[in-house]
Amino acid sequence: MSFKGFIKTNYLRFIYINILSVISGVAAIGAGYIQMYWLTYIKDRAWVKILLATALMGILYLAAQGMIYYIQFVIRVQEEEYNKKVRARLATHYFRDGQNHQVPAVQNRMTNDLEMIRKNYFDWYPIVPFYGSMFVAALVALLTINWSIFLTSVVIDIVSYFVPKLVQKKMEQATNNVSEQNKHYLDVLAKWFSGLEELRRYFAGAKLFQVGEKTSSKVEQAHVKQTAAQQQLIILNGICNMVGQIILLSLTAFLITKNLVIFGAIMSVQNFAANISIGLQQTIQALSFMKSSQDLMKQVDGDATVIEKVKAGQEETPVAFSTKDLALQYPNGEKLTFPDIAVKPGEKILLTGDSGAGKSTLFKLILGELKPSAGKVEFQNSQGLTIKPNMSRIGYIPQEPNLFPGTIKENITMFNKQLNNQVAQVLDEVNFAADIKKFKAGVDEKIDLDNLNISGGQRQKIVLARSKIHGSDIILIDEGTSAIDQTATMDILQKLLKSKTTIVFIAHNFNKQMQEMFDREIHLIKEYAWC
Repeated sequence: MSFKGFIKTNYLRFIYINILSVISGVAAIGAGYIQMYWLTYIKDRAWVKILLATALMGILYLAAQGMIYYIQFVIRVQEEEYNKKVRARLATHYFRDGQNHQVPAVQNRMTNDLEMIRKNYFDWYPIVPFYGSMFVAALVALLTINWSIFLTSVVIDIVSYFVPKLVQKKMEQATNNVSEQNKHYLDVLAKWFSGLEELRRYFAGAKLFQVGEKTSSKVEQAHVKQTAAQQQLIILNGICNMVGQIILLSLTAFLITKNLVIFGAIMSVQNFAANISIGLQQTIQALSFMKSSQDLMKQVDGDATVIEKVKAGQEETPVAFSTKDLALQYPNGEKLTFPDIAVKPGEKILLTGDSGAGKSTLFKLILGELKPSAGKVEFQNSQGLTIKPNMSRIGYIPQEPNLFPGTIKENITMFNKQLNNQVAQVLDEVNFAADIKKFKAGVDEKIDLDNLNISGGQRQKIVLARSKIHGSDIILIDEGTSAIDQTATMDILQKLLKSKTTIVFIAHNFNKQMQEMFDREIHLIKEYAWC
């Protein structure tokens, strides 16, 4: 995310915004310059000139003020178009980078972070050309009035430029802290509210409220610190502005008494001094706010880096896999180790083991969702050669199936319309055809994720059908029929295990008849090592 990218969103609109901002700033100073003569005309009672000056001042003031509101609207259009592109790049990056991203972190990046950057960077941008042009025009105006006033103003402006730098670094740190605390807060909410029913069951709401209040307080403190840093900058700017105006006003009054400037200059010089001071301070303030967001923008830009699609032919279809010296070390020092496993093409493996032995974790290591701390997983093709696997050809049915806000058919085909004509066949293979008849719209029934309109067993059948229809050559099933009755499970297993697909099935409640349907059983033992 960068200013360059913001400009590229619409070059012509960006130029248009700058032109309007400069015209608006110059118009405001032009009105002030005419005011100097207007006051002199009033003193001299030159009524015609007073009317003409009044009309011209009114036109310039209205033009300057009206343009400001219009510029704010146009800049918002540019901001939203750019944010839309950034969100699309973020989504593409997260989809292609192969990392297991936490939902709260993604939410924070796509909402809170972009909103902070908008408020602290792009909303401040138009202030630079507007107040910058006002600053330059006011200096020129002062130079035409008297050179000593001009020089005094320049000295004051130089001092004003360096004073705000005292809090600039503090603002930058405060902005980054707000982002970090927002991300932490969303992460905490996700972790605790995912187990809300369990908390209710054991009346543990007090702990939920305690944790929520604690993390919410950290977000509050981060925002307060950010506001404090911003206010410090504003106060410093205000002090510089006040002192500068007093000095220039005193100098102008002295020059009027010496008849070196016209009478109307007493007000105009004050206004110009205020415009110079405000123009410089607002420009510096805008640049400070923008600079405070640059670290966050770099982080967003890193997450939005374009990742090219893997070229066809680089990955091959796996039909077997093996593990060697595989281990996973947790941050708390625990280390989970696994025996060496070799699964042949077409084998049907029943994976059992002690609770906590790492059965589901093993699947996540095989799928690449977790990175091992030691050892490796290798995949083989039909010739027995080690390959870089096409992970889309590995089916995975987790304990809690992932469904999406679409129809049953779309959740089976994963939105690939070319597979629609195969849906009926796989429905029968996973014993789902009878269930489909219960829905008014059949396979076109929309799944309601907020008020789930399908059972746990139907969810598992949808994901089983998903793996079958995509021709997965390896299927990893983690308690994939736990919510399906035993009769239906037997029927599904008989059809599933007759296929040529390599299958590894985690189960702990299978009867002897079910167990004998598999080629062999691998039993994991809970063996934790501490480092």
